[in-house]
Amino acid sequence: MASVALGTKAVGSTVKLNVNGTARDFLIVHQGKPSSIYDNSCDGTWLLMKDCYESRQWHSSNNNDYENSTIDSYLNSTFLNLFDANIRNAIKQVKIPYRKGAGYSTTVTSGASGLSVKIFLLSGYEVGWTTSDSSYFPADGAKLAYFLSGNGSSAQSKRVANLNGSATGWWLRSPYCGSSYGSTSAFGVYSSGVWSSGGCSYSDGIRPALILPSSLLVSDDCLLYTSPSPRD
Repeated sequence: MASVALGTKAVGSTVKLNVNGTARDFLIVHQGKPSSIYDNSCDGTWLLMKDCYESRQWHSSNNNDYENSTIDSYLNSTFLNLFDANIRNAIKQVKIPYRKGAGYSTTVTSGASGLSVKIFLLSGYEVGWTTSDSSYFPADGAKLAYFLSGNGSSAQSKRVANLNGSATGWWLRSPYCGSSYGSTSAFGVYSSGVWSSGGCSYSDGIRPALILPSSLLVSDDCLLYTSPSPRD
């Protein structure tokens, strides 16, 4: 069986990971470290679930502190444990840029001081928005290669994701840093691919992201595995 290293796959390619025993499509959205704002742990192959896995609250207490959010806790415990053990163990523990605490400050904690996670939501900057699109975005990342900047139709279409076959909104990890909403709102992506915001206790789609070592192998049928292949 032929196989190639994950790091040789083009951005935009699809690979498969078993989640709760079912092969799910993940998009390769970046290869390598996106910018100097990231810790070196983020140097790898970035994967984003192609469609939303389910609908969940960002924070059950309606608070926009991502580090202590319901969704971060869920992704790095219950959801992480849905992967096959070999892939779960291969997922990198990374430090991602984030806005620390709750409220409407736009100050970002990054580099070696970033948030330590294995599974995470993407940020507004990572999907192609900046403060030019809304002054309430924190600069918690850099655009990933798969996405396009701004709100043109091509950029919007890159962000569209389905849940159960229909386009739906999905959460980002970026808090909405507008004082009129205090500490209760976070950014998301609307079903059409434009940015949206909503109360953190609202349930919206989730698209888990993760980073894998670029040396992992991809089979002919796009299934990721650690070496040696279980089929060998």
